[in-house]
Amino acid sequence: MKLIINVISLFCLSLCIFLSSCQQEPPDDRHRAPVKVLDEKAEIPSEKFVSNIIMAARLSEINNKAQPEDNYSLNKLRAQQLQQKFQAATGIQQQLDIKWQYAEQLLLAGLTEDALRETNDILSATGGIKPPFTEGKKKFLDLLAISYLHLSDEQNFANNPTSASSIVPIQPQGFHRISGSAEKAIEVYTTILNAFPDDLQSQWLLNVAYMMLGRYPHDVPKKWLINPSVLKPSDNFPIFLDVAAPLNLDVRGLSGGSSIEDYNMDGYLDIFVTSYGLSDQCKFFLNKGDGTFTDHTEAAGLKGIVSGLNVQHADYNNDGYADILILRGAWMGEGGKHPNSLLRNNGDGTFTDVTDSAGLLSFFPTQTAAWADFNRDGWLDLFIGNESVAFQSNIQLKNPCELYINNGDGTFTEVAAKVGLDIIGMIKGASWGDINNDRLPDLYISDLAGNNKLFVNRGGSSLEDWKFEEIGAKAGVEAPFFSFPCWFWDYDNDGFEDIFVSGYDMKRLDLVGYDAALEFLGNPREAETPRLYRNNGNETFTDVTAQTGLDKVMYAMGSNFGDLDNDGYLDFYIGTGTPSFSALVPNRMFRNVEGKRFEEVTMSGFGHLQKGHGISFGDLDNDGDQDIYCVMGGAYEGDLANNILYENPTQGKTWINIILRGNNSNRSGIQAKLKVTTLDGTGKVNTYYRVVNTGGSFGSSSLQQEIGLNYAVQITELEVTWPNSLPQVFKGVNPNANVYIQEGNQELKYLSKPQVKLATEGGHHGHH
Repeated sequence: MKLIINVISLFCLSLCIFLSSCQQEPPDDRHRAPVKVLDEKAEIPSEKFVSNIIMAARLSEINNKAQPEDNYSLNKLRAQQLQQKFQAATGIQQQLDIKWQYAEQLLLAGLTEDALRETNDILSATGGIKPPFTEGKKKFLDLLAISYLHLSDEQNFANNPTSASSIVPIQPQGFHRISGSAEKAIEVYTTILNAFPDDLQSQWLLNVAYMMLGRYPHDVPKKWLINPSVLKPSDNFPIFLDVAAPLNLDVRGLSGGSSIEDYNMDGYLDIFVTSYGLSDQCKFFLNKGDGTFTDHTEAAGLKGIVSGLNVQHADYNNDGYADILILRGAWMGEGGKHPNSLLRNNGDGTFTDVTDSAGLLSFFPTQTAAWADFNRDGWLDLFIGNESVAFQSNIQLKNPCELYINNGDGTFTEVAAKVGLDIIGMIKGASWGDINNDRLPDLYISDLAGNNKLFVNRGGSSLEDWKFEEIGAKAGVEAPFFSFPCWFWDYDNDGFEDIFVSGYDMKRLDLVGYDAALEFLGNPREAETPRLYRNNGNETFTDVTAQTGLDKVMYAMGSNFGDLDNDGYLDFYIGTGTPSFSALVPNRMFRNVEGKRFEEVTMSGFGHLQKGHGISFGDLDNDGDQDIYCVMGGAYEGDLANNILYENPTQGKTWINIILRGNNSNRSGIQAKLKVTTLDGTGKVNTYYRVVNTGGSFGSSSLQQEIGLNYAVQITELEVTWPNSLPQVFKGVNPNANVYIQEGNQELKYLSKPQVKLATEGGHHGHH
């Protein structure tokens, strides 16, 4: 607190500077003249970062005061508590139960060898790894097996740091060279399956252990073999490779958010990343435009800005530079009363935390938010979906959702109750869209353990009579009951926005491997599936999940969409998993086949076994196709993993990248609609639709619209429908180009954005 007192006067100075800067009108074409970015070692003016210091002190205090009973991921502290509890325990059964919990917390804390020692002690005290195998003894064996599997992963990543060891189907360069721990895992899983032959989760993990050693499928006993045909790459989709390590983008951390955007407006997309741990530093990487990235975190003034499970970016103050919102406290219930952070982009490669001065300071657990100009006044507003149920303690909490209206002067006013959006629920996804093409943004909300909600924006003459009508039931979009990420998109290119919302079955969080095995074995599913809702054009939707091939169990967390193969139809990537260490299942990729069905292409390099969180799409090398950045860490303290970057190998198809700048509408052009009409070599006319946003609700993609056009030879017409002005139509636009469109300006500008080749050598592993 002393630190905060010492800087209050400086904070006032910083606030004055901030408010005055909000009134400055930016140049119309600022991106054409790159600004001077502060040097990595430059001395940063302290007054610009007073509020950053205050937020850093606040977050440090939260970290220092965190208690293990309020934070399920403080596993070392939880282990210490259990150790003390064990010493006071009476009775053998009570001691065994506490010792098992202690061993589990050691594993979750990343103290794997200690966990193995304790688990082996438990088994020695209960007769060793031999019959009789009761359900009580099975949980000890499960812990022993997954600890060996995790240890093998740790040992081999340290010896051979490559993501290939975690991507199914595992290739020779990823085989575990230190084999002892995986071999012991095989022994224990074999014992479990002999005693419990219906344990499909152990069956799947047994196959994973053989994969790690390069002994799959030939050494797997036939009765437990997962058929290798289900793990084969697609014949008609290229292999995507992870190139994060040579670019120093392989941040090692926990679950977190990711954002791809051109933050310094030099024509190259940059990357911003967070990690869930209370002391985990955010990371800001500038794209240098020569195929490399530089860690610009400290030079950007971000030292001490820590934690955060998700990020969403937008230009909230209309100065031409994208700003960043960090969301914190998710899944922690009462222990999650953490502040979010709004980082204002200063336009010189630095950011100022303006959470307090902007009026956004609140203390609710959340990981989801969405930007849109809901009242069409030209300024982006902000919906934040908060969590009102703490599952780990089954306590009912009341943390209403928030809606912040943008005052246009750098500040916001909270108005959720006035318009009926102060919802109470376990809100895990939120997305703005326009279901009826009236240019008023509507809001879809995913409630994890409740009916999902669709609020249609009916408008009003002022905030006093503004109305949102909830039509979830009438529109047919309330399912699934257990849901997580969601988004609006036009998956079938018919000009109406559809809805995707994924399932996340809370009843089966310890059975993720079991459900994966069910699918691989071709057995009927038992858990919640996602929903794909096709817009009927009349404020109702049709559930087309099954007919499009998406009736699968996904356990989606991080997720986003984009056009990976430049065929003009939107594909999507799902980061799978649950906090459990046993949730070693592939992340998943689905290719959109002409808006009619989805083909799974997971095994084309996307089947990463670590947990998938913040996922962002963007053309990082300016070659006309979208690359993907993914945060891969887990939730528990010791579930660390390296983030990955998939470089897109697509070649030969036509594309166009579009940057929009609003005048009457918000500067980012969020919620502007694009219609691209093309002609291919056979004379066929095709039409593709896009809506400007950052994509899925767990990950933030570039607002630059990167549109694949299949094999078009000509763009006959490009139409832009802005939120606040008449449509603009451009004829005869060149394909394979980067273009800039300003609201109201009938002259389309072509940009020179040279393609770069991403570095494939150098770097290091585990940047933290």
